[in-house]
Amino acid sequence: MEEQLKLIEDALRKARGASLGGMPLDISVSRQYGDSTVTLRSHLPTKGGSSAPVGLSSLGSLDSALPEEPQMGVGVGRRVSTASFFGEDDGGGAGIARAESREAPAEVARLAAEIERLKRKALSRGVNLTSKDEDVPSEDVAMLRQVFALADSTGDGFINATELGQMHMVLGEPLSDGEVASAFKAMDSSRSGAVNFEDFLSWYTLAHSNAGMLSKKGQAYTGRFKKIMAKLGGAFDTKNLTCTTSGPAASLEYRVQFHYNDHGQLKQISPWHDIPLYAPDGNVHMVVEIPKWSRAKFEVATGEDHNPIKQDTKNGKLREYKYGDMLFNYGCFPQTWEDPAHVTPDTGCNGDNDPIDACEIGTKIFRSGSVVKVKVLGCLAMIDDGETDWKVICIACDDPLAPKLNDIDDVEAVIPGAISVMREWFRNYKTVDGKPQNAFGMDEKAMNREYTLAVVQETNEFWKKLTEKGQKTV
Repeated sequence: MEEQLKLIEDALRKARGASLGGMPLDISVSRQYGDSTVTLRSHLPTKGGSSAPVGLSSLGSLDSALPEEPQMGVGVGRRVSTASFFGEDDGGGAGIARAESREAPAEVARLAAEIERLKRKALSRGVNLTSKDEDVPSEDVAMLRQVFALADSTGDGFINATELGQMHMVLGEPLSDGEVASAFKAMDSSRSGAVNFEDFLSWYTLAHSNAGMLSKKGQAYTGRFKKIMAKLGGAFDTKNLTCTTSGPAASLEYRVQFHYNDHGQLKQISPWHDIPLYAPDGNVHMVVEIPKWSRAKFEVATGEDHNPIKQDTKNGKLREYKYGDMLFNYGCFPQTWEDPAHVTPDTGCNGDNDPIDACEIGTKIFRSGSVVKVKVLGCLAMIDDGETDWKVICIACDDPLAPKLNDIDDVEAVIPGAISVMREWFRNYKTVDGKPQNAFGMDEKAMNREYTLAVVQETNEFWKKLTEKGQKTV
């Protein structure tokens, strides 16, 4: 970076000496790829006048960079920083840089900013125009897109500070409100309250290069972000998952076991403990136990090693639903647990000692043992034998109806009556065996997505406490 800026300053001195009369500078950034060269070009107006040369520190911090956007080519301009990304430096370096920047020629800062903008635009399209001399690592852009998509809950191409905080919570690296505000400020150079992928990529590239100097707070945040990237880098892939069966079908010995291909080595895993709750894009994995339109009551065997799927029994006999076919794909979310020692304030009842239940309402039928990525829509607070037994309403992300369903109100609009039918099925399915109806908390209302995600996250925390000492069965 320092060598680059010296070349810029030298070019500007020559330009001023040549009296260009306002002729715009032609800017290009290139990188050789095999036999091809990728080049991005732009024009930047020059200004007359003379000034003494300045050094690297004169570029200043984000807060002291260009107040106005120059008339560039296409795209959105971005300020350049060599000081604190958070505007706060415990050693006072950012303040010194801001003071020095007021003396910097506008041409240098504007030209440097435009070069950085061209590099970011190329990088966002998967082309790295960064010189190795700048010591900026070549980041995996596809991975960064996963992180951005995870934070972009609305899918509109922008994220806000709240979504950034939610992303950290989902990936197990929660931030305080102050940390979220500081981190987002570093990304949101335009102070618009929303950043796109190019802004996000620019922040990541600059924050993780040796060209930038982070404050202690900035270093702490990027350290956490690296943990997130590491988690995504080793993300669970359902393509590597296979299921096998043992024992005769429709027998007490029948089991569905789960195996994962870990870099060529097939390992038996637990669908409850070893499949992550959250997918890399922020949606949720569902383990299907009971296929839609079937009656055999399959469930994850929480009391057996590796927790295979088995058919539930009562008095030594296999259980089936006598009330009628299951109306949806039924299963559970891995890495969750409804703690029987915890009383849910909104229901007044303890948990039921099982993973949280999921009801997938899409158009497909999934076999027992399927692991499906689903979009959470809402939930019902069922009370079964005095225990809280959440029923999460969700839909497979690749279902034809999924684009139309984003929250619980959408279900009633797109599939009228579906929630009422589901509620009545759960209320009455035990009555054919002479048992009383099940009840529902929350005034029998189906709660929305935001509420449900908080419930799911809470059960994930209960699961962490259950397993932190190595406990795998209940």
